[in-house]
Amino acid sequence: MAAALVAIGGPALAQDAATTGDAPPPQDTEIVAPAEEAVEAREVYTPADFARYAPRNALDMINRIPGFAVNRGGGGGGGGGGRGFGQAQENLLINGERVSSKSTSTADQLARIPADNVLRIEVVDGATLDIPGLSGRVANIIAESSSVAGQFEWRPSVSLGEGRVTPLEGEASLTGAMLGIDYTLALRMSEFARGQRGPAIFTDAFGVVDTRENTAFDRFRRPTLSGNFAFKPAPGVAATVNLTGGIERYRSREGEVRVGGNPLPSFDESVDAVSDEWFYEIGGDVTFPLGGGQMKLIALESFEHKDRTDTSLIAEGARTPRGSRFRRVADIGERIGRGEYTFGLWGADWQLSAEAAFNRLDQTGDLFAYDPVAKDYVAVPFPGADGGVREDRYEGLASVGFALLPTVSVQAVAGAEYSTIAQTGSNALSRTFVRPKGSLILAWAAAEGLDLSLEIARRVGQLSFGDFLASVSLNDDRENAGNNSLRPQQSWETKLEARREFGALGSATLTLFDQRIEDLVLIVPVEGGGAAQGNVSGARRYGAALTGTLQMEPLGWRGARLDGRIAWEDSRLDDPVTGLARRFDGLDPFEVELNLRHDVPGTDWAWGGAFRDRSRALNYRVTETFFSYRETTEVTAFAEHKDVLGATVRLTVSNLADEPNVLIREVFAGQRGSAPLLFTEERRRFSGPRVQLRIAGDF
Repeated sequence: MAAALVAIGGPALAQDAATTGDAPPPQDTEIVAPAEEAVEAREVYTPADFARYAPRNALDMINRIPGFAVNRGGGGGGGGGGRGFGQAQENLLINGERVSSKSTSTADQLARIPADNVLRIEVVDGATLDIPGLSGRVANIIAESSSVAGQFEWRPSVSLGEGRVTPLEGEASLTGAMLGIDYTLALRMSEFARGQRGPAIFTDAFGVVDTRENTAFDRFRRPTLSGNFAFKPAPGVAATVNLTGGIERYRSREGEVRVGGNPLPSFDESVDAVSDEWFYEIGGDVTFPLGGGQMKLIALESFEHKDRTDTSLIAEGARTPRGSRFRRVADIGERIGRGEYTFGLWGADWQLSAEAAFNRLDQTGDLFAYDPVAKDYVAVPFPGADGGVREDRYEGLASVGFALLPTVSVQAVAGAEYSTIAQTGSNALSRTFVRPKGSLILAWAAAEGLDLSLEIARRVGQLSFGDFLASVSLNDDRENAGNNSLRPQQSWETKLEARREFGALGSATLTLFDQRIEDLVLIVPVEGGGAAQGNVSGARRYGAALTGTLQMEPLGWRGARLDGRIAWEDSRLDDPVTGLARRFDGLDPFEVELNLRHDVPGTDWAWGGAFRDRSRALNYRVTETFFSYRETTEVTAFAEHKDVLGATVRLTVSNLADEPNVLIREVFAGQRGSAPLLFTEERRRFSGPRVQLRIAGDF
């Protein structure tokens, strides 16, 4: 069924948008972009095309484009914390521009643009744009400013299994213009509360079974205040300023006790975590004419202060209580300056860019052991947990984009980066790297209804500075040493995307990818025993994904659509412990997803559901292997009314199959592959179905 769906799934029906409110089939249309350049849009949508969904904002519209999946990227406006800004990684633009923020993604910004402000949405191939790094389908949202408009969304939820309530999740935003400044102010509360309970069964090498009851409760809250301001200080000059700040609080408690009837001595373990954080980001950009082109200057400063303490205590039979405490205090910062000069020459779009990024981490880590006499935790030596890491990185790129043929567009990017990574503390070391990078993208409108896109790229990854320093995980009883010799991952990546339209039934998109990776970062053994993050010389990852949207009206079901996705991947590396070939850690090899939505004609009601199933991949450490995952099979149902006193109200019930949170692991007495098995653990914690109420409206 899933294979049949994605083979014919696709864009919206060829209906009269005024009567059905559905998106029409995409057409080749000439439109005028904000920069007053002619851009060929393969698909153009207007607000009327989404009327049946009663969208509240621009993101609601994007989520209803047939066969389009939002890619939030990994930095550079992706909200993902990648390497500086670099090239564009998201597949979303606002008025032809990407956002100059890393903490706020373009999707976040779109959720704050009222639907009434959207003029149209253009979906084009990224290679046809003058923004380096874009490939495949890219949605450009053309919106205008307006008078003051407010939006709110409240998403309270409850976990039925343990009755954990999340009452504050939601967001409120205000958009408008004043004194020549377009502004958007937003307050977002990110929150979750989970409660889980279930059996944990340990079996040692001699077959002795130890049955326990495991419970886990946690709560997370992250209120964030943000502001976006756009203005034109002079003719031809445009500027934006982005401000973000907030705090984060996380609390958790995990407990484990031996159940009644267990012949072993009593056992009671608790692990508590307390984490507090505050953060801010200040950024902006200015664009102005220079020579025969446009210069864009971007600057950003971000900072996070994190303070986390994990505490464990074990009481077992008549033995003396034992436990540990690990506290980590870290200051993390990034400062970026970037310049982009875009101009036209010889019938092509050119861009020269330069970027300087300065990343920093300062950390103190303290380890304590429980003293049963003092009934308190006392400090013990833990070398390698204190120190700092600095990376100074400079990048230069040149790009060109042009039409090779009327139906073929080419975009080429070439350049390099120079970086210095220095560690302070007990393992001080400084190293310098020079890395080439770039990409070649070809977009081909091969035939009516058939678009092909090919991307070949050389990329450099971002290191996690915390991996340079030692750390402890009390939940899993693991200790990781620091590694001051880590190298950034590099890769050759190839992606082929083919999109085929099938008229009124829809379209399907097939994506194939291949990654050849050098210096992959993963857990490796260290001299003297133990483990740390390290590099392996060569690895490969490859796979395919098929997506589509099937409109049901040609099949006799008016107002219904079915979205589907099937993904498969494989990978290979030489295990740093055993030397044998194996897969990457935790990358699920297969996934299928179906989403049904029915907007009942002639009413304000909609209902639907979702099904998602995955096969799971093994994770590896030096002395153990394990599976660790949440729900494998997810079943969700919802009902929605689009006009309850002017608001949209949706009730969603998820995890209907009551799938558990699973941990299955094998722990060895030494390095796996050569040491004997010490014990196995199988833990399945259940949280029950989750119910969420979503109320979205205007003010």
